[in-house]
Amino acid sequence: KKESESLRNRGLEIPRDYFTTKEAEMKFEERIQTKETLKECVSKGEKFVLFGDKPLVTILLRYFVSIKENDKVRGLAHLYTKKEHMGFDEFVVKPVDEYKPRVDSQIFVLGRKEEDCRLLRERLTDWKEEQICYIDYHLLASLSCHDNVNLDFLCVGFTKCGTTSLYWALRKNKQLYMPREKEILYGKWKEHYLDAPERFRETYFSGISKKRKWGCIEPTYFRRADFVYESFGKSPKIIFMLRNPADATYSYFKMKMRRSDDPTHRMYFKKYRKYSPKMFQEYLKDDIFSKKDQRFTYDIWLKEFLQYYDKDSIKLLFFEEIIKEPERILREVQEFLGVEPIDGLTLPHTNSGKQVSRNYFCARVNGRLHKKTLYYKENGTDKQRNRFRNIRNFIWKFTLIDNDEKIAAVDKEVLMDYYKDSIKEVEEIAGRSLKGIWY
Repeated sequence: KKESESLRNRGLEIPRDYFTTKEAEMKFEERIQTKETLKECVSKGEKFVLFGDKPLVTILLRYFVSIKENDKVRGLAHLYTKKEHMGFDEFVVKPVDEYKPRVDSQIFVLGRKEEDCRLLRERLTDWKEEQICYIDYHLLASLSCHDNVNLDFLCVGFTKCGTTSLYWALRKNKQLYMPREKEILYGKWKEHYLDAPERFRETYFSGISKKRKWGCIEPTYFRRADFVYESFGKSPKIIFMLRNPADATYSYFKMKMRRSDDPTHRMYFKKYRKYSPKMFQEYLKDDIFSKKDQRFTYDIWLKEFLQYYDKDSIKLLFFEEIIKEPERILREVQEFLGVEPIDGLTLPHTNSGKQVSRNYFCARVNGRLHKKTLYYKENGTDKQRNRFRNIRNFIWKFTLIDNDEKIAAVDKEVLMDYYKDSIKEVEEIAGRSLKGIWY
């Protein structure tokens, strides 16, 4: 009332939504920031709708289950839900518009930033402000970390930059532990199962002594800074491996021609009948220059991780340097991870990326094999995974061919020009020049 009188005394017109907006701002500022406050809010409430980004909704749902208040969950709504479906067991996911306000209900709005929460709030036209609760993003992340394995380190990127060689080198140090499978792809299946954290722990870390440093090498996480933070918190040390982006782009292209899991890429085989260097030009147009895939624009992803992790907890390794001086670089890595370095540790040579699909029919077969590989990452026993791996390797003898081609000089020149601004940003982040290494 006083604010209204003050505005009128100054001859100002009051916007129709002025007080609604002010109240919404206050509600966000009063967001729940501690576990104690959240638990009290849940215990006092009758029914709750959980609405927001899917991973955050799943985190809060796991919390409700953990404190045995899951019967208070009226339903789930993800930002882009278009139709009703089952989430987990009895939990229903609907478009948020289908959850009409009721006197017994409150709605949790779950976003990573204030702007995200405002976007979500705009969808809640019928809900009163007193029915809307906001939860601090960092509280949600801490709830998730409590459920997950406490990792000491993660190598999160980049694809085709030597992470496999790093994996095999570090496994020689018995003070470190990494699962037998290099890439678990937890980020692809965590939201599929309500008990995913338990599956992850039991499958890959059960019975392992905590006297060792636990870690994963998972280059698929390079663009999942939020997932890494939400799953493992700020405690892990983060490693990036970077390689000349032009060379990495070509190596990744050949991997895609081997996996053949993308329908667009499979059509290259249909067009050219068998593998052809011309496919690379198609790939550059479809994926790189269109910015559909920016995985080798490294600075984008490094800056995202720097939003969650201090520079001191991030180590950048350059593929070209570790090839030239493996012992020195690997000693630095082991010291960074806080273990006693092994003398004479070198980088094993791995070149699993030189094969490509033989033809269109083989590409279709390899695409199905890749889907099965992903399936067995999250399902089945070690025995089933090993059996499938043996079958897949046998089939590959007939569906893959060796290809030792290097990137053409003209293509490399074009790509280096394309990535030049990103390279400058990487140099700025690394605090050093890459002249003589990448250019």
